[in-house]
Amino acid sequence: MERRDFLHDISQLTVAVCAGSLLAACSKSSDNNATPDPGGGGGGNALITANLTSELTAVGSSKTSGSVIVIRTAAGNAAASFVALSLICTHQQCTVNYIGDNGFKCPCHGSEYSVSGAVTMGPAPAPLKKYTVKVSGNTLTVS
Repeated sequence: MERRDFLHDISQLTVAVCAGSLLAACSKSSDNNATPDPGGGGGGNALITANLTSELTAVGSSKTSGSVIVIRTAAGNAAASFVALSLICTHQQCTVNYIGDNGFKCPCHGSEYSVSGAVTMGPAPAPLKKYTVKVSGNTLTVS
């Protein structure tokens, strides 16, 4: 085998292996789409669970799991004392930063949201996605 033929064959093999690796990495498998276990019990489809005797005890405190955040907005352990929102900007799906009482700010294009998820400054076209908050005893569950 000549050197030229060898290099041609090896480069084709390298391209085939790289292409296969890229396709496997970009494929949608059930493992890649599984919701991560947020821990702390709650079971079912809970995105976040919190023990209110030790977590989220102060107004403004928050807990994050994946791309979901729950924030205590008022005193008391009623569901209305909390808000749960997606951390994904509705403009171009960047992850927004929670900046306390000032709400959220997107580092990509400057969109701002209130603590309730409403757009306070564009270019975001829609509010942050809200999730359901339930409180049973001292256990908060976001789904």
